[in-house]
Amino acid sequence: MIMEIEETVRKYCVHLKEKIRLLNSFKKATVNIKEALECRDIPLLDHYLKERNGIIGKIEQVDKKLNRIIGIAGFSMGKLSREAKSLLGGYFDQIRTLLESLSDVDRDCLSLARVEYDCIKSEILKTQQGRHTVTQYRPKSGQSARLLDIKRV
Repeated sequence: MIMEIEETVRKYCVHLKEKIRLLNSFKKATVNIKEALECRDIPLLDHYLKERNGIIGKIEQVDKKLNRIIGIAGFSMGKLSREAKSLLGGYFDQIRTLLESLSDVDRDCLSLARVEYDCIKSEILKTQQGRHTVTQYRPKSGQSARLLDIKRV
C-alpha cells in the first residue's frame, strides 16, 4: 500500500513539473502578447495568442491527468509521508507564485487591449460621422450639391 502511494506521488510530481513548465511557457507567451500590444503589431499578437491558446490546451490535458491520479481509490493527503507532503507543497508554492506573477502581466495586457479597443472604437465613430456628413451634402439626382458656405433660403 505504501509503495502504491509513493508511486502515485511520483507520477503526480511528474505531471506537476510538466504543469510548471507549461505555466512558464504560458507566462512567456503572455509577456510576448503584452509586447505585441505595446508595439501594435497585430500579426505578431495573433501568433502569440494562438501559441498561448495551444499552451492552455496542454495545461488542461495535464490537469485531467492530475485529476485522474487524485481519483485513484485510497489516495488522500492524509496518507502521505511528511516528505511527500513537503515535496507537493513545494510544487504548489511554485504554481501559486507563477499564477500570481501571471496575473500582473495579464492585467497589463487587458489594460493595453482596452486602450487599443477604445482607440479603434473612436476611429470607427469618426468614420461613421464623416460618412454621415458626406451623405448629407452630396447631390441627389437632379439637384446641385449642398455646400456648407451657402446660406439656405
